[in-house]
Amino acid sequence: MTSPDPASNPLSKLATAGERLGWIFNDRNLFRRAFDEPPPRRAPLDPELRERLTRAERGRVRRILIALGGGVGLAVLIGCCGGILTRDNDGARALVLFMTGLLFLAGTAGAILAGIWPAITRKSIAEAEEKAQAAYAVEHSSWDSRRQWHDQQEQNRVDEMPEWSAATPSPGTRRIDIVGGTTYGWEAVLTVLGGSLLATRGRMVLADFTGEALPGELVRLAETTGRSVREVVLPAQLAEFDLVAGLEPAELVDGLVEAMYGDVPGGGNRAERSQDALLLNQIAAVLAPSLTMGRLLAALRSYYGHVGLAPGENERLAALRPDEARVRRIEAFLQPLESMGSTPATTAPADLTCLIAEGGTGRAQHELLKDLMVQWLSHQVRHESAPIGSLLLLGADEIDHRALERLSTLCERRGIRLVLFFQHLRAETLQTIGGGEVALMRLGNHQEAAQAAEFVGRGHKFVLSRLTRSLGGEETHTVADMEGGSETKGGTKGERASRHGLRRYTSTNWSKTRNWSQTESTANGTNWSNAKSEERVYEYVVEPRALQDLPEYAMVLVKSGSVVQAVEVDPAIVTLPRVSMDPLDAPARPQLPPAQWGTISDAPDRSTRGLSAP
Repeated sequence: MTSPDPASNPLSKLATAGERLGWIFNDRNLFRRAFDEPPPRRAPLDPELRERLTRAERGRVRRILIALGGGVGLAVLIGCCGGILTRDNDGARALVLFMTGLLFLAGTAGAILAGIWPAITRKSIAEAEEKAQAAYAVEHSSWDSRRQWHDQQEQNRVDEMPEWSAATPSPGTRRIDIVGGTTYGWEAVLTVLGGSLLATRGRMVLADFTGEALPGELVRLAETTGRSVREVVLPAQLAEFDLVAGLEPAELVDGLVEAMYGDVPGGGNRAERSQDALLLNQIAAVLAPSLTMGRLLAALRSYYGHVGLAPGENERLAALRPDEARVRRIEAFLQPLESMGSTPATTAPADLTCLIAEGGTGRAQHELLKDLMVQWLSHQVRHESAPIGSLLLLGADEIDHRALERLSTLCERRGIRLVLFFQHLRAETLQTIGGGEVALMRLGNHQEAAQAAEFVGRGHKFVLSRLTRSLGGEETHTVADMEGGSETKGGTKGERASRHGLRRYTSTNWSKTRNWSQTESTANGTNWSNAKSEERVYEYVVEPRALQDLPEYAMVLVKSGSVVQAVEVDPAIVTLPRVSMDPLDAPARPQLPPAQWGTISDAPDRSTRGLSAP
């Protein structure tokens, strides 16, 4: 038979040193540094050119008329005056004609120049824009080359960063409690966490009380990596595996009494417990040092006629004279374990020991096996010559919280990693969890999800409570016209004597006044306000609904110091690129605002995968 090649099996990658509950996704694009050099800007055009064009266009007609008028007018004036003055002098007349033609040409040339000056100015502006555009193109090409080089360097840098980093317990963690989840989710956690514990802490013991035989993939992982495995299915293999082997009589009696009264509220009647413990201790003292479950049952049956012990032992047992009803009750309770250890298998301690309780057994037998398995685990932690590195209990809901606390204390003192899996978050589970770090998986029941959210805790934050906007305006326009006037007219008429005789006279006076005024007033007013108010609220760090909707391979890890992490537990993650098997300290993210990013490609990719951090 050819042994499997560990290198060709992805499972073997999980057996790497370093405790891992799963992986935390780190978006590497969030750590991409933006190209902070701003893009070049084209040099602005000289405003003098624009002003020159404006002046040329604004006074073009006037300058044309001035040039033509000045040149032609002077030519006509000089021609006429010079022709009259030089009519008898041919040489002077020729000079006058020359000057007249020169002035006419000068006026025409000035008019033409005034007409084409705006076109010349436009051409100068176009040439300046082409030169600025060419210079901008050169600068932008150089800037774009630097930006592309920076982007390539950043891409190479972030490509070397892992996207998945290991989620590990904090240093000094007492134990790990995993609450909720499905059987597939637990199987994934066993594979990931179990593989790392085997590689880190060595020998592992796993007890499965769920009846689902979940460690199958972990067993394949151990076998693939060359580790020895021992699987014991109870009660099918009860004859080969003695759960009471090596126990002191007092330890065995305590375990049996705890199992008999474990399902009674408050632990049952103390008097009954004490009497059962006394009787079993007396019988164990008679049977010691060869104390097995078969001999203990034979001793109980000897009180009603069965013979299965040595004569001396029968006589000492008969002297105890116990109550027959009590004997029969204890015998009925222990009867399913009669074959325990009858044909023990002698095997060396394995790297991975799996105790699997079958789900088809009766309730009473299941409870008894469970309590004896916990007792056997406690004995292994205390007295086992081959030290255990880690102890995993699946279905810890079935175990009394006092027994779990005792087992947790033993593991802590001996440096053994204890991992407890709880299917539900009920009252007794709430009394147990919190001794170490707690990982919450899917909790479908709304009450359990609410209790888990309370366990994670609440936090203060400020939220917007009210937003008020108002906009108003006022406009007033007043026009008043006033016109008035007055007119006065009067006169006198009469006669007056003089030495020349009578003279008539007339006097008239007249006045007119007019006044007019116009008044106009305008008033505009606008008022606008934008107000918001915030209030401090005390809300869940993780909402109950988020725990109900968790993916099957996701968990919320609650660490010391109020640290909450979103963890993926899918074993297939190990096959992805950029996966780190160790925890990483993420570098600081760039704090440049988006307005300073050089291009869109410099902006970080804000896509997320899996569970978002609450």
